[in-house]
Amino acid sequence: MGKKKVELKRIQNPISRHATFYKRKGGLLKKAFELSVLCDAEVALIIFSETGKIYEFASHNDPTTILAKYGRQMETTRNARPSSLQNTENIVGEDLESLTMKELDQLEKQLRKSTRRICDRKMKIFSQSSKLLEQQVRSLEEENTELHTKFNTTGDSSTSAPDLFIRASVPKTQLHLGRCDENRDDHSFASELQ
Repeated sequence: MGKKKVELKRIQNPISRHATFYKRKGGLLKKAFELSVLCDAEVALIIFSETGKIYEFASHNDPTTILAKYGRQMETTRNARPSSLQNTENIVGEDLESLTMKELDQLEKQLRKSTRRICDRKMKIFSQSSKLLEQQVRSLEEENTELHTKFNTTGDSSTSAPDLFIRASVPKTQLHLGRCDENRDDHSFASELQ
């Protein structure tokens, strides 16, 4: 005959509740011990009875060490981003099996936002670089003009300006800033960088 399934609810009879507590407490302590030995796990178990009496088990005879480790771990977790979905900086399309459809939608939105921020930053850097290059080109053109003017005013007839200065026409370069397109592939992005 099989075991009768116990309905999980508070036992109303205080004597039965007390007997069940001691029986199950012993089983729980035994399981904690077995887990620590079989799996070489650090286990700390603290039980307060209904009357406030404390029962404890620690795999290394010192529950405070394990509890301190637990406290440090919880503090680290609290300081980190709280949800597993927000800890997705390192997700590159792997380990997504555990995420629900809602979490995947949220992750997709976060990735789109991140892509937009990256593109905006990239465009800002390209724009700043372009302005700097334009200033350098203008400065070189002005310097070239000044040198050409100085040469013409000295009136040195032994050499002509074309022999000394090669007037390089500085082409107006168009900086290819690339497109921030979410649908493009990595190959097109790599070719834009070259």
